[in-house]
Amino acid sequence: MARRRTRRKLSLTRTQKLVSLVCAAILAVAAGAAALTRYGGRIVEALDLPGSLQAEGGDLEIHILDVGNADSILVTKDGESLLIDAAENQSADTVVAYLHSQGIARLNYVIATHADADHIGGMDEVVNTFPIDTFIMAAMPEEATPTTKTYRKLLDALDAQGQTITEAEPGQTFPLGGAVLSILGPAGEFDDTNEMSVVCRVDFGSCGFLFMGDAEKEAEDALLASGANLRADFLKVGHHGSNSSTQERLLAAVRPTYAAITCGAGNPYGHPSPETLEALEEYGVQVYRCDLDGRIDLTCDGETVTVSTEK
Repeated sequence: MARRRTRRKLSLTRTQKLVSLVCAAILAVAAGAAALTRYGGRIVEALDLPGSLQAEGGDLEIHILDVGNADSILVTKDGESLLIDAAENQSADTVVAYLHSQGIARLNYVIATHADADHIGGMDEVVNTFPIDTFIMAAMPEEATPTTKTYRKLLDALDAQGQTITEAEPGQTFPLGGAVLSILGPAGEFDDTNEMSVVCRVDFGSCGFLFMGDAEKEAEDALLASGANLRADFLKVGHHGSNSSTQERLLAAVRPTYAAITCGAGNPYGHPSPETLEALEEYGVQVYRCDLDGRIDLTCDGETVTVSTEK
């Protein structure tokens, strides 16, 4: 007679069940980590989350040139470049030479924040020297369109090179290597060139950098009312540290760790103002000034910011 073989149902103890659950959880976490490693960049890109970028590739570098009471700032990441303003006409050679020294053969982005000579004076020379992929400016109201020789020279250079102008509009974003360039302002329409400054930020990893051009209090108020993300580790102080900019409400929204003021030694405008310096000090901001420190260089690995100066 054949024996009937019976199967006994195994019964796990409470400890065995707990061990089994823990092992399953570990396997699930490992699988999720592998998927995130493989697809994380695509997920972040698909969600379009500024400030949540993976810190991949090389460092983000920011170079704030010492060009007197004027602005010219170079930002580079992964072989791509952004130039914000080009100082006065007499500093054009300095700006162009510095770009060459940094190995710049082509500019991916150029922002002319506004039409004042201390920001676009050397821009025609830049336009005539370097191929530019995207040139960004704000459109002034028709009745307030600048008529200065400096502004006309820039427009003529753009025409001569067949360079189109991308009008700055809040909400625009552009890839800058592994970083993101975002346009925040002007967040309203103003008749004053300073108030119509292009305000932008660059985000890389967990770090943010905010560039205010010469935006003054009306533009700051519009920016604050727009709900834009202003929180940043670094602030390029508006209008060379004038008391017409960098009000307490703006600082409360930005809360920067570092700030730079683009002002010239012995400038006749009294930049930076004692009120602005006092406000920055009250917020515990580490302030750097071109008149005292020369060129200001920032390096970011996606998590930390390092600042060095020429002097």
